Amino acid sequence: MATQRVLVTGGGGYLGSIVVHELLSRGKRVRVLDALIHGGVPSLLLAWTEDGFEFARGDVRDAAARRTALRDVDAVVHLASIVGDPACARDPDLAREVNVEATRALIRDSVDAGVTRFVFASTCSN
Repeated sequence: MATQRVLVTGGGGYLGSIVVHELLSRGKRVRVLDALIHGGVPSLLLAWTEDGFEFARGDVRDAAARRTALRDVDAVVHLASIVGDPACARDPDLAREVNVEATRALIRDSVDAGVTRFVFASTCSN
């Protein structure tokens, strides 16, 4: 049986980088889709040396980036979001685009790509 490939959106964030390391330690292949709008988390840098790690810099709002990131993926852990009331209030249109519209699009694209497991973790911002 082939090793499971997991897409982690927002994998460059604080929680995402922890999830990435946990999945890699369990022998999963991990692809990260992240726009790095806040920069990266230094702890994700350790993953770059791991077999089975891929990084795709892209925005979860971009349909082409989503489709490319979902290629040959078995599962998705969706963590990409605008987090926190202050950030959402500062740019409510961006928050809605990322937290609501892109999430819905990612779910649809995941179904179309044959993804068998989708994990969505959210804060009150979503």
